[in-house]
Amino acid sequence: MDYDSVIEDFCGDVAALKDSLRAFQSSSDLETLRKNVEKMDIEGIRTVSHRIRKSAEKLGLGELKTAASRLEEVNAEKIPADAEHLETLYTDVLMAMAEEKL
Repeated sequence: MDYDSVIEDFCGDVAALKDSLRAFQSSSDLETLRKNVEKMDIEGIRTVSHRIRKSAEKLGLGELKTAASRLEEVNAEKIPADAEHLETLYTDVLMAMAEEKL
């Protein structure tokens, strides 16, 4: 995360940034994505990937944003690999947040 850029986007409001990070942590997007991939629900995959991409973009999580964007395009052959990559990055972000006690 490019903290300086992100905090600038939040107009210096650290509390608002922390609230957004907490909301990201508590979202059920990852679980919903898993279910949609399991069912090969293309529209569901697209919708959840879009939400993850927008959240990642807002929070300055570039690698996660890129992975979500790739999955949002929904290439049926690549869905399992793209979803797995996104899940790994998402989990890494959540673990980093937990370590920082956000």
